[in-house]
Order: sequence, then structure tokens, then C-alpha cells
Amino acid sequence: MAGSDTHAAYDPTVFFISLVVGATVIVLVWLIRRSKSQTSDVPEKNTQKKRTASSKQSSQKPPKKKQAPWQKPGPAVQFSHPELLTTLKGHSGVLTGGAFSSNGKYFISTADDRTVHIWFTKDFDHRHHRSLRVNIEFDHATKVCWSPDGKAFIIQKAAANCMEVYKVTRKDDGSLGGAQVALTFPQEDREADVIAMDVAVSGKFIMTCNNKNQLTIWSLRGDIMETLDTRHGETYSATLSPCGRFVATTGFTPDVKVWEIKFGKTGSFEGVKRAYDLTGHRAGIYSCGINSDSTRMVSVSKDGTWRLYDTNIEYDKGQLVYLLRSEPIERKDYPASVRLTPDGRTIVIALGPTLTFYSAITGEKLNTIADVYTGDIVDVCFDPDNKRVLTLGDKHIRVFHNVAGYIATIQDFEHSLKKATNAGMKERLKQQIKDANRALETIRKVTKNCRANIKKTQALDNIQPREDDGAVDKDIDDTGEPDELPLDFEDFDVEASGSGGVGGSTVVARSSEGAGGN
Repeated sequence: MAGSDTHAAYDPTVFFISLVVGATVIVLVWLIRRSKSQTSDVPEKNTQKKRTASSKQSSQKPPKKKQAPWQKPGPAVQFSHPELLTTLKGHSGVLTGGAFSSNGKYFISTADDRTVHIWFTKDFDHRHHRSLRVNIEFDHATKVCWSPDGKAFIIQKAAANCMEVYKVTRKDDGSLGGAQVALTFPQEDREADVIAMDVAVSGKFIMTCNNKNQLTIWSLRGDIMETLDTRHGETYSATLSPCGRFVATTGFTPDVKVWEIKFGKTGSFEGVKRAYDLTGHRAGIYSCGINSDSTRMVSVSKDGTWRLYDTNIEYDKGQLVYLLRSEPIERKDYPASVRLTPDGRTIVIALGPTLTFYSAITGEKLNTIADVYTGDIVDVCFDPDNKRVLTLGDKHIRVFHNVAGYIATIQDFEHSLKKATNAGMKERLKQQIKDANRALETIRKVTKNCRANIKKTQALDNIQPREDDGAVDKDIDDTGEPDELPLDFEDFDVEASGSGGVGGSTVVARSSEGAGGN
């Protein structure tokens, strides 16, 4: 039967298909292996070509470059201004802070060069300036202030992030001899940066404020008496009033918060109380300035204005702060700092490298000194007599005549004369106006002679009146000629009480010409 045959017939089609598939697989495998071998040979060939090309290039001499023609270097660029009295040079690093002593005899400055310099203010009128240099070991100061009696100074150390008290020693003749560490305060907050530090004129406490909105009151022994939140969200500045009664803080909020540091009749600390606010700004406030008796306060804000307030009030009896005037500033998109003269008649705003003076009597702009430094102005200080204004920036301290202060004083007397009703008072004010005008004419003669001397120097040396390396022209005395007064110290460093290390100090006599770093 047909179904009983189990052997299938041979099919040539199936055989042919199997043969073709097998051959195709073999060919594909061969092609893949060949492509891999070719790609591996390409880098070797390229490497050989590169080596050959590099050897050829190395054998060839490189083409000579055309040298630019030699040009004579330009003249040294110097800062000059008719109201510039002198420049204090001695620091080799960027300045970080400065302050006058309470009696006005000394000015202290700090920089990131690990030194503190104490300057003799009576030398500001001379060509040469003495300074006592104090070295800070393995650290530098970011803030500095004097003790009320002028026998010590306090610094805020950058790396250690703590305060340190230095006692100023004297020689047998009474002159300054050196400074030694007397006390190191404990660290309050390792992560917070101190933005303000000052000591009360009464000597009862020290104030610090950090960027974490912590306002701290310290005892002179290093104990924390109280810490509170400034409630600004972000604190920009804190200013201790010269009378030692108030602390004004500013920040992200559009108000100045004024705090009273309260002590009892027996001198015991009673706490910190919110006194009043200075309101009216529409944006955050950069800084605040206070006059000597805390009867005037001034603020500068991000809203592009400064505001002057009458703070001669008894706030605990419900009296309110009175706004005297508000004026615009030139730029509101750049941080600014404001200061008020001790007599409360002149306002100065430092914005970048420029100083602008305003009258607190009329609100008008009195003067502008531009491009004081290549960088921003770090701080501005008035001397206790309102006659000079010092700026800190770069590596130098500029000392200017406060010409705007003389003008504002005359405006104040004339304003008082209009309101005077007593004949004796009128005569007294008229005499004061005459004396003030005479003083203004004298200082204008000095600046006029200085201006003429600057023009003469520029004509001879082709020096442009801009600041580059901090060098300045010779100091000019009342006659308009270079001051040639003799030095009280030799023209070289005199070791006073050790060298280097903690407390190592040196009395140095420096000239305004070329002393210090550029």
C-alpha cells in the first residue's frame, strides 16, 4: 500500500536554499572580520603620518615673528584733587576699616596685610607721617575701634572670627611704644560674618552685629549680655551712636530700627529696648549715619534717596521722629554708605569710588570728589572737629579738607539769624558768620593754590589727574608750596617693642611721596 512507505522522496529545492543560506553566512562573517582589521589599521597609519609630519616640522625652523616697535612707557597716572590734603601710605594690602580716637589725636587703620597702623593726626599737615605698626599673627582685622580712653583698641579677626583687645603701651617720654594682646573674646558664631563692631563712649559695652541678623551686646570682659534679632530679614549695617545710647540697624526692610541700650542708675545692664523706627523709604536701606549727640540721623536707600530725620525727641513720652528733608542720589542700583558730620551739618555719601557732599541745612549738593580710588570706597570718617574727611580704599587713606562743612556751617548760622529775635543773639550770629566766612576764604586759598600747583605739575610732567597706583602730589601748605617741615623721627623704621609676631610693633616715619604699596 502507498501509506506503508516511510521513506520521503528527495527534494532538490530545499537543498539549494540551504546551500545559499550557508554561503551567505560565511560571506558576512568574512566581511565583518575584514572591516574590523581595516579600521584598526587606520589609526596606526594616521599616527605614523602625524609623526612624520611633526618630524618634518621640527626639522624646519619656525618663522620669525615680527616684533612690535618699542614704545616709551606713558607717564605715571596719579590722583590729584584741590581738596586733597595728603595720602597716608603704609599698608601693603587692601584696607578693611579705620577709626579716630575720641580725642582726635590718633587714627587707626586695618588691612588684609595682617597689620594695624596708628597714625598721628597732627602729622596730616606735614609732608611725612608717623605711624605705629602692630602685627597680627596668622590673621588680619576686618573691623577696628578705639577704647574710650584711647589706651586700647579692639579688632575683629577674620580667620578666628572673634574680637581681640590690644593694650597700647607707652615709652617713658609718654609717646606710643607698642601694643600687646590683652584679651581674646570667645567666638560667638563660627559661620556668621561680623558686619559692624564698636564700643560705647561710656565704656560699658561693645556692640557687634553679624550677617545672620544677630545684634549682640558684650561686656568689656568678653561676656555676652544680650543677643537679639534685628528683624530685617537681611541686615546690611549697624551703627552705634557717638553718645553710646542707641544702635541703628538697617537691612532689607524699608525702615531703620533704633534700639536703646539701657542701664540703671547704679550702672547695671537692664537690656535692649526698641526705641523707634525711621520710616518713609520704599525699599531696603543701605546704611545710617548719626551725629555726635544723636539729634540727627540720616539714611540712604535702594529707592534712590537719602532722608534726614530730627531725632531730638523723648520717644518714651510719645514724641515722634520728624523728617527734615529727603533728596535723590545719583544711582540707586549700587550699594551706598552715608555719614553725618559730628555737628550734623554735612552729609557725605560714598557710592563706588565717588564722594558726594550735601548740606543738611538746605539739602543741596555742595561738592563731588570722583574717582578717589580704582576700587570702591571702603569707609568714610570725619574727624571730631569736622574739618577733615578721611576715605579708606585700595591700599591708602586719603585725607581731604572738609570744604563742604565750612559752607554748611555758614548756611546754618544764616538760617539761625533769620529766626533770631534777640538783638544780642543777632549780633553774635553775625560775628560767627564773619568768622566762618573768613575760615572758608582761608581754606579756599589753600585749595586754590593746590589747584594751581596741580596744573603746573601736569603741564610739566604730563600727568593726568586720575588714580592708578595711589601716588599723590606733594602736600601743600597754606602758601601753596611743598611742605618741608623736618621729621620728628628719623627717615627709617625704629623698633619699639619687638618685631613680628603677636604684638610686635614698629614706629615708622613715612613720606607722602612713594611710601607704602602701590
